[in-house]
Amino acid sequence: MGRPPTSEGTAVQAHAMDLVTFARTLACAILLVTPAAVPQAATAVEAGQPGRAPASSEPVWIAPAEPHPENPTNPLVRRLWGVYQGPQDQVWRPYTRSTGRTREALATIAERPRAKWYAKYLPDNRVRSTVTDYVANSQAGNPETLVQMAVFRMAPWEGEACKRPTTAKEAASYRTWIQELAAGIGSAHTLVVMQPDGPFLLCAPDRAVKSELLTWATQTLSALPNTSVYIDAGAADWCENGTAQESFRCAKILELSGIQYARGFALDSTHYTGPVENIDRGMEIIAELVADGYAAPHFIVDTAKSGRPTMWRDMVSATPKGLRNNARTCTGRTMTRCVTLGIPPTPRPADPQWGLPALQRQQAAQYVDGFVWFGRPWLFNQADPFVKSRALDMAASTPWTATGPR
Repeated sequence: MGRPPTSEGTAVQAHAMDLVTFARTLACAILLVTPAAVPQAATAVEAGQPGRAPASSEPVWIAPAEPHPENPTNPLVRRLWGVYQGPQDQVWRPYTRSTGRTREALATIAERPRAKWYAKYLPDNRVRSTVTDYVANSQAGNPETLVQMAVFRMAPWEGEACKRPTTAKEAASYRTWIQELAAGIGSAHTLVVMQPDGPFLLCAPDRAVKSELLTWATQTLSALPNTSVYIDAGAADWCENGTAQESFRCAKILELSGIQYARGFALDSTHYTGPVENIDRGMEIIAELVADGYAAPHFIVDTAKSGRPTMWRDMVSATPKGLRNNARTCTGRTMTRCVTLGIPPTPRPADPQWGLPALQRQQAAQYVDGFVWFGRPWLFNQADPFVKSRALDMAASTPWTATGPR
């Protein structure tokens, strides 16, 4: 143990803490209140002004989109977003086997780009071939097409991660699995959501071990020539289990998972909060990271299940005493505390048709690379299997079409 602090040392420490607090407050104020610095051409309003990229008129799975001028390095623009059409996706087969109005309704999910989750169910020796097939199918012969996936491979994870450490055998398997995943991705243009439900990292008894593995995985995948990694940081209403939900906790997840190597972070993979709340959370996270010495990252927000934004504590399960992971679906357009499809996938979150308030729209233009569907509310417990009745309810009740409000 070190020596007890002197009164002078205590004063210095207190002053240092005051400076950290001031830095965070200042960074947050700058990011949340001050308009983003943008190219001169981007200062005009959207409608008809020279130099402003127009709002997208076609969905990104039909035609590539241009970046917002405030975010010219966005890796998700200027390319189609691929739609996987094969047996690895739980939605595609029920869709192709349906007819009439059922088929039309299921198309609101099946024909939109979504992230495929890969987890420990996929053996180490099958990862490369499975991912190679997924990439080829999603790109459909066009190597410029964007492919999306979520890496959910850490073991143990979720509640079990709070109870026991990762074994040496599990750690070795994880490294092999990630290397095989990287080989399967290769040079494909890929969006990777790293380890959904990120807040479980903070309860792990072997946090340092899992941190080292996740940081290595982030670095490994980010080193691929065309892969952009977004580390899961929780949600607008979730940074750490059983605590006050301060944004510094979400930022800590990212610092422990190699945010310095990633393009950015991801929000709302399994919760139901809306884009406005998640943009607010994302800006606070950026402020925390900047105060800690990191470059300001970008982020993505899941909108697959935020058509009726709901806090986790307020969500109603589909069954009595059931899990909120299996939230009840909205069966009408005015029903609340239920889940339905949100804003469709787009790399232009600040376009006016998505209806963001002025401040969040301004922030989204610079910092949000896209609204992405990496959540899966049409699956039982957001995991498996596909439940057609859930999908049909959400297709009927969503307030959004492919290009704007219904």
